[in-house]
Amino acid sequence: MYARAVGVTPRAFGLWWLLGLALAGALTWWLRAGNSASVAFVFVCSVENVPPPEFPDVLFTLALEPLPVYLLLSAAAAYVLMWLRVRGSGRDRLFPAWRLASFLVGIGLVILTVFGPLAAYDRVFLFVHMIQHFILISIAPPLILLGSPMTLLLVAAGARRRERWIYPVTHARWFELFTNPVVGLGLFAAVPILWYITPLFELSLENDVVHYAGYAVFLFAGIHYWWPVVGGNPTRWNLPHPVRLFYLFALVPIHAFLGSLFYEPSRVLYEQFARQPRLWGPAPLLDQQIGGAIMFLVGEALGLIATIAAAAAWARADEREAKRQDARRARERERAQAAG
Repeated sequence: MYARAVGVTPRAFGLWWLLGLALAGALTWWLRAGNSASVAFVFVCSVENVPPPEFPDVLFTLALEPLPVYLLLSAAAAYVLMWLRVRGSGRDRLFPAWRLASFLVGIGLVILTVFGPLAAYDRVFLFVHMIQHFILISIAPPLILLGSPMTLLLVAAGARRRERWIYPVTHARWFELFTNPVVGLGLFAAVPILWYITPLFELSLENDVVHYAGYAVFLFAGIHYWWPVVGGNPTRWNLPHPVRLFYLFALVPIHAFLGSLFYEPSRVLYEQFARQPRLWGPAPLLDQQIGGAIMFLVGEALGLIATIAAAAAWARADEREAKRQDARRARERERAQAAG
């Protein structure tokens, strides 16, 4: 199995990738032309041809966009090939199977969130949109980063490619400044807040380009935010444990503000949701309040869990340091006794 993975040449991989890209483009055109398909009990269509929301059909409707799905699957395939190559070179301990599983689950969660049943009705129910954005910025990014994709790329690339292509970017001053955790925290707060209080969100309900660009920006902001606190990827910004606690606790007020933004108003904030016909599901105002409650309660829970986990890691680090100090003092006493 490893030999087959190592034997895939860049030329062969590129040709197969281009063929898959062409097929994804053709399928996109076919779906965008108003066609749809049923596979077993799953209904596949484009976002423009989603049927009215009826339960339980909403659970099995996929608003598929083949091109971005193909790009995400390509990233997963590239990760698998690099993982097999590195494992085949005898570096099993660096990349255990759980890292592969975490990365693939993260990518799968992104695909399911952006193109699955949630995506089919995120222009009908606001609470569905909230679940999507919460997953893309707070849940999928840590899973992807636990796969250590950057470290895997550095190892699989080899010394020559690292020096020629990767290090000039990662060691650049602008890259160091952009990856500063302060920037990540700012993006994590600013992206969702600006998305909902400016006309961007309402524009995304009518414009597919803005709609999918919003998904990408949320995922990017999440990866940027979680990078310094999820181990396994190279970074110049190693946060001390007290700073890490503060960094993670920032999840709580950010989600509290977003939750109150939608839960407290007594009117529907976005007219598009009020105009949408609903054969099933909550009324527009209740829908909005559910979205706010999800953002508040789940966000608060995630922030507290992350903070507790960071505090536990801090305690374990202090315990390890205490053991090292005890061992050092024990060695010094033994040397002193031997000298005496």
